Amino acid sequence: MINTPKPEQRCLLINRSFYPLFWVQFLGAFNDNLFKNALVMLITFRLSNSAGDTGLLITLAAGLFILPFFLFSSLAGQIADRYPKYILIKKIKLAEVLIMGLGAIALLSQDLWLLFLTLFLMGSQSAFFGPIKYSILPEILTDNALIKGNGLFSGSTFIAILLGTILGGFGVLLEDGLKVMSVAVIVVAIIGYLISLQVQQGQAADNTLQIELNIFKSTRSMIVESLNYKTAFFSVLAISWFWFIGAVLLSQMPTLVKYDLQANDNVVIAYLTLFSIGIGVGAGLVSKFMSSQVHIRWHWLMLLGMSLSLLITVISIENTDFVELAAAQNVPHETLLNFLEFIVIWPANISFFALGMLAVLGGAYIVPLYTLLQTHTPNSVRARMVAVNNIMNALLMVLSAILLMIGFAFELSLLNMLMILAAVNVLLVALLFAKRFLASQ
Repeated sequence: MINTPKPEQRCLLINRSFYPLFWVQFLGAFNDNLFKNALVMLITFRLSNSAGDTGLLITLAAGLFILPFFLFSSLAGQIADRYPKYILIKKIKLAEVLIMGLGAIALLSQDLWLLFLTLFLMGSQSAFFGPIKYSILPEILTDNALIKGNGLFSGSTFIAILLGTILGGFGVLLEDGLKVMSVAVIVVAIIGYLISLQVQQGQAADNTLQIELNIFKSTRSMIVESLNYKTAFFSVLAISWFWFIGAVLLSQMPTLVKYDLQANDNVVIAYLTLFSIGIGVGAGLVSKFMSSQVHIRWHWLMLLGMSLSLLITVISIENTDFVELAAAQNVPHETLLNFLEFIVIWPANISFFALGMLAVLGGAYIVPLYTLLQTHTPNSVRARMVAVNNIMNALLMVLSAILLMIGFAFELSLLNMLMILAAVNVLLVALLFAKRFLASQ
């Protein structure tokens, strides 16, 4: 039976069924990024001796974190459909405490390979948790509350990523930063575990499901099976495309700010903050205005809006003469702008608001898709469909990195590649949101 919230529990954040799961996933995303970005800063400023070594080690770190999503998502989806999810959540959060204990030792010793091992284990833990957190939502929330729950999940995840990125990056470089971060990751993991003890039981699991341990065979069979649920699989593809766009923007934000906007790291933080808040705002708005009926009739407009935002971003930057501005202000052209200096520069400052609008559209775009994925998949296979989504998300994020490297190898500028992304996005509007599909909704 699906738990029906009491009248006084209409606000999900005080809903006894929802808030433990909300804080468990929020703290998990926060802790992942707290440790991951502490590691990135350690590599950048303490553990590497050249730009080449730094780039290689950071790329390796990113790969080690995302690799478990390819390796273990199929197994994670099967386990989540086979066993009670609320019990699995407790076990996974307990594993996080142990992993972060190892991570604390790695931070204090600054042992690079132990840090990498911890990062891989963190990615594995997240890969096993992912299919559970989205597949259990329809079990503990009513249909009317589901899109609100997805909105809170999506918006808060980006806020958690932002907070973890900022605090992890700056915290580890404090005078006693290694000790502070070692304690922090353990404390956050323990709090997450204690909250997980309050997660309530959802629907009964399918204890007859036979788990296929061959990850390659199970991944293939899961993807083939997912094709039977056309709306849900379409949602997977559409969500993965957003993660492709997001991966391009988030990974290249420092490059865009430093080399195209001639601005410093404070402006990078401002852009990342705006992006995270924008996702949250978009998720909240769509949850409020689409609470009665979930649909994707307007998603083609959202995608076109994202392309327009990218186009405005590129045009505003290309039409700003930073050399002339530096000469007018009598400062060296190489001097990077701080946020207050940047935000008054016309028309480059338009890019700040354009990317903010893209983030709002992105938040409004993904929430209904997650909801359709959940509601158009039977409970018995829902976790495996979420696992397929995680695999496709990871695949598209890796693909974005490969295509960016190819673009840079052919000496394409970042702005040119953003223009190409905007054009491809328009093409996908025509392909994915054809009239025939929309007519069936």
